[in-house]
Amino acid sequence: MSAAGLRVAPTKGFLLNFKRRVKFIEEGYELLSMKRDELSKLLKDYLEDLKAAREEVGREMEGVMVKFRSIYALLGSDAIDSYAAAVPKDLEITVLPKSVMGVIVPYIKITQTVDVKDKFGPVIRHAANEIYTVLKQLLKLTDVESRIEIIADELERTNRMVNALEKVVIPNMKKNIKYIEDLLDEDMLEEFTRLKIVRRLLYERRGE
Repeated sequence: MSAAGLRVAPTKGFLLNFKRRVKFIEEGYELLSMKRDELSKLLKDYLEDLKAAREEVGREMEGVMVKFRSIYALLGSDAIDSYAAAVPKDLEITVLPKSVMGVIVPYIKITQTVDVKDKFGPVIRHAANEIYTVLKQLLKLTDVESRIEIIADELERTNRMVNALEKVVIPNMKKNIKYIEDLLDEDMLEEFTRLKIVRRLLYERRGE
């Protein structure tokens, strides 16, 4: 026999196993619901961080560009190029995996900084340090934006799963349980009716 596309055996053993499956799926649904809620909260926090980071970077970037244009106009392009070429090391970063609520997101780590201490005059050194500060903020901004994109995708996927379980899978399985229980009730009623008939026949034969 079948119900809602499911092959069922109208036995108490089958019903018991099927109820266990439904309970397991309901527990999974509850865990996914909790995960969805936590991801939603996390995404909201990240969006607030992103807004604050963008505002901070915008302010810092504007100040740095004004100062850099002044230095560029004062010293000229050749001097600026010479200072840039004299920097001994490049900035190096590494993108590492990090687990957030079971979701792997990128984590940007600076592995090598640019050191301009005792190499240039105070004006250039101060400007370089400010540019480096803004660069670190831009990396943080990129970090947060990447996490938001990944968390948003995971939230959408989790939400689809939760909705499918809540609106389709679990209701259908509960309908199947009701269907099996009805079959067992019908079988019990038929068995009870047969027993009554047999008992009546036996009683009638004894009375002959």
